[in-house]
Amino acid sequence: MGSHVQSSGFRPEMLRQSWQRSQASGGLDLRTQAPELSREAFSLALDRAGRLRHAARAMMQRAAGLFDGGDTMVLICDPEGVVIEAGGAAPVLRRAERNNLQPGGCWNENSIGTNAIGTALHLRQPVTILQDEHFCPAIRHWACAAVPLRDPADGALLGVVDISGRPGAAFGGAGALATTLGWQIEATLREADHNLHRTLIELALSLPACAAQDARVLLDRFGHRVWASPGLARTLQASKLSEDALTRLAEQRDGCSDVLAGRLRVALPGADVDLLTSAAGEPAGLVLTLPAAGATVRQTDRRPAAPALTAAVSKGEKSEDETLSLGQIAAASPVLAPLCATARKFHDRGIALCLEGAAGTGKTTLARALHAGVSGALRPFVRLDCATLDSETLRQALNGTAGNAPEGLHLLNRGGTLCLSGLARTPVEAQPMLVQLLERLTRGGSLPVRLIALSAVPLAEAVALGRLLRELQLRCAGAGVRLPGLAERRGEIGALLGYFARQIAPPPARPLRFSAAALRALCAHDWPGNLWEMRDLVRVLDAVPPETTDGSARLVELPDLPARICAAAAPGSSRLHEHEKAAVLAAVAEARGNLSRAARTLGIARSTLYLKLGQYGLRR
Repeated sequence: MGSHVQSSGFRPEMLRQSWQRSQASGGLDLRTQAPELSREAFSLALDRAGRLRHAARAMMQRAAGLFDGGDTMVLICDPEGVVIEAGGAAPVLRRAERNNLQPGGCWNENSIGTNAIGTALHLRQPVTILQDEHFCPAIRHWACAAVPLRDPADGALLGVVDISGRPGAAFGGAGALATTLGWQIEATLREADHNLHRTLIELALSLPACAAQDARVLLDRFGHRVWASPGLARTLQASKLSEDALTRLAEQRDGCSDVLAGRLRVALPGADVDLLTSAAGEPAGLVLTLPAAGATVRQTDRRPAAPALTAAVSKGEKSEDETLSLGQIAAASPVLAPLCATARKFHDRGIALCLEGAAGTGKTTLARALHAGVSGALRPFVRLDCATLDSETLRQALNGTAGNAPEGLHLLNRGGTLCLSGLARTPVEAQPMLVQLLERLTRGGSLPVRLIALSAVPLAEAVALGRLLRELQLRCAGAGVRLPGLAERRGEIGALLGYFARQIAPPPARPLRFSAAALRALCAHDWPGNLWEMRDLVRVLDAVPPETTDGSARLVELPDLPARICAAAAPGSSRLHEHEKAAVLAAVAEARGNLSRAARTLGIARSTLYLKLGQYGLRR
């Protein structure tokens, strides 16, 4: 942190250079207060400074008595000079409001000229600015002393601690006090890092060993390196990513392991990124495993094999579409996009999640995507069909007896995700034993086991009918997300039909296309089987025959569809206008907003499509 003592020769030169920088910014001397960040920008600043705020909180509470009733206040600012915390007596805080010396105010030199906060940030050393030394006349009734705060892990600038108040003899010790408070904050950061890194090392020791030639890096949630294997530099060089570049990837210091993991996966697509969570469910950090030089094929072969850790899906389960990522699901469905984001927040924090929705709405697909997006390939995904459980099987699992214990449960001693399918259909006599098993899995061991329950009926309804123990509901549904059926997503039906047509068509065959009449009928259909029914229908339509004689993609006409679907779009239907609107919106969605292409798909003129969009109250 450095000494707060400044030589007599340094101070005049420091002030002269700071005033020159302030004059170059133009017009700052006319300002009466510091500019204020917008609500959104200030919220982002608070998030980025989360680690500093947490470390300063205890100091601010201890220092409250020092400033209560006095003429001085203490401020914590981020590296941009934005005030993020302020404490002091009410009179001095009210006086500070006139100059916006309060949370949200921006006090770097470019914003308000020479002042202790901004000048200390610019010089990276302690600074005291008294009265007329401030560049702006409106703030010359303040005396300020600021000390930079540095990250104990790597020396990066985190911000400043500042003491501001009335000039006079009482302010003489402000510089020393600011230095002391800064030391306390840095000591708190150092202790927190030590505890976090110890926890991380304990978690990492429970991971399966990587290949001898691979490199492994252990990072905390702020991107600080805790440990790295000896061959890291060589492996990074082979992947065309230097150690400096790896360090820069973590420089945002937002404390979000999920964001950091995303950046690393983009930069190193061949690597395994494994998120680590503390016993309390808090994000702790991550482990990055890099394949050795020349091991690209082996690594590529190994990653798809990760589902071998997953318990086998029950026979008859429709699992062809269970490899989508959260990003792919969100991109394909504007309706599901916010639900994916909400579900990920819960799952990332270790909150037991219940996905509710009718059969075929994509509950299992979303559960696997959540697991892959949070836990990664090194953790198992174990799915249990709760309808097939019995008390004896669960008792064997609790006692550690091999017998007929549910397949895959033994894999969860390394953490992972337990997916309980059909929770509301769990036999009544097996439910108390299942509660005990979940208690053991989620509370025991050093690595977290996250719970995702799947149910076609609301769990609260099953509890009210006496079919489900309330304790089991509370254990498995800390949060709930309901997946809507296709009848509630008619605007996406065209795009989903196109997706399944492309997925099912065997290369080099071209995928099916749908005429305007067929598309209207399909959008009018209520799809009681949801995505399962749609996938099966496209598979049947694709089979007879897949192509026309000239090799072009086969066009599905209205007579090709089952009678039950054609009836829904028959003239005279009370919902005809609704179905027509759904078909138009589906065609526009499938054409990705290209109205000319959508009009061709619908078999109407582009001008007609414009008129219809206007009738629906939609802009082009």
